[in-house]
Amino acid sequence: MLANAGSAPPDVVSLEREVSLRLAHVRDEGPVDDAKRAQLSKAAQLEQTSEAAIAKGDYKTAESDLLAAKTILDNLSD
Repeated sequence: MLANAGSAPPDVVSLEREVSLRLAHVRDEGPVDDAKRAQLSKAAQLEQTSEAAIAKGDYKTAESDLLAAKTILDNLSD
């Protein structure tokens, strides 16, 4: 989670928190097949790039990356 997220729009901060928590949960469950591991890795990368975007004040990119990560996580839980 971001230390400077206080200046980000509340919806982006909330989305970042949700994605971070869901990533941690999926990591704890540990997907066993390679395809799911690859998807989890992609979601984690998107979360990382969103954090960098938030740090730069690029909230639109951050939101887009977080929504993409959330979609991947939704598909992993199916």
